[in-house]
Amino acid sequence: MKRGYADTPEGQVHYMTEGQGEPLLLLHQTGSSRQYWRLMPLLARQYKVYALDTLGSGNSDALPPDVQISDLARNVVHVMDCLGIPKAHLFGHHTGNKIGTELAAGWPQRVDRLILCGHTHSIQADQDELVAIMGKRVMPGLQKFEAAPDGSHLLKEWAREFSDLSAAWWDTTHIAREAFTPALFQRRKERIIDQLQARDEAAKYQAIFNMNLGAQMRRIRAKTLIIEVRVPDEEHLGPQGPKLLKLIPDSRLATVEHTSGGIVVEASAADEIARLVLDFLQ
Repeated sequence: MKRGYADTPEGQVHYMTEGQGEPLLLLHQTGSSRQYWRLMPLLARQYKVYALDTLGSGNSDALPPDVQISDLARNVVHVMDCLGIPKAHLFGHHTGNKIGTELAAGWPQRVDRLILCGHTHSIQADQDELVAIMGKRVMPGLQKFEAAPDGSHLLKEWAREFSDLSAAWWDTTHIAREAFTPALFQRRKERIIDQLQARDEAAKYQAIFNMNLGAQMRRIRAKTLIIEVRVPDEEHLGPQGPKLLKLIPDSRLATVEHTSGGIVVEASAADEIARLVLDFLQ
């Protein structure tokens, strides 16, 4: 695996690359491209895979002011320009599926085939429903405290961030489901690094909430695979994939059951996702 930086108008973008063949870009969820440690080598057997750290994440530069998802999609195009990639397959997971949708809608000539992957809550095409569901999950942890003259609000934010890091470091909910191996604990360390490196996550989520995902999906012309990741605690939401099939003209649907907890592209389900992606691209 090789690493590098693309110098774009918006700043430096860090990427990892592996394999040979047609280019396949991986766009991550909240965190960084480190999440693709398991999926990337599986796909690199047949494709030249690039896993990007989107702006504001990982080892890439910070977000631009007042960022929108279209800005992040444009930045991916600029990365492709820097790497000499005129057209690529694209895989987007959670936040990455928003960026992938925007890129396919706004720059159709740059996208060959598109894979949109995410838990049920992440592929809500209705903007109001997406805001209502995701807002409950993420906004309490991103809310700013009212500014105090003595700066004590900053101490409160610092304490909250420490609490979040502690919870991620010692996650008793998921850790009991996984085998204790050096690799497991290394992944958890890297997740802490991702949280420390994240810049202005509130702005990125606000950009997601500002995006009309369903409207942009209607503009997609690339052949598209929708991978809906089903988890037990989202059964009440009902399947969303069939709704997306009606929005994206040339699309097909696959469903992955994920019961082991954690990020699906790092879990054992990554093997199934890789198989679905390779079958679709071929």
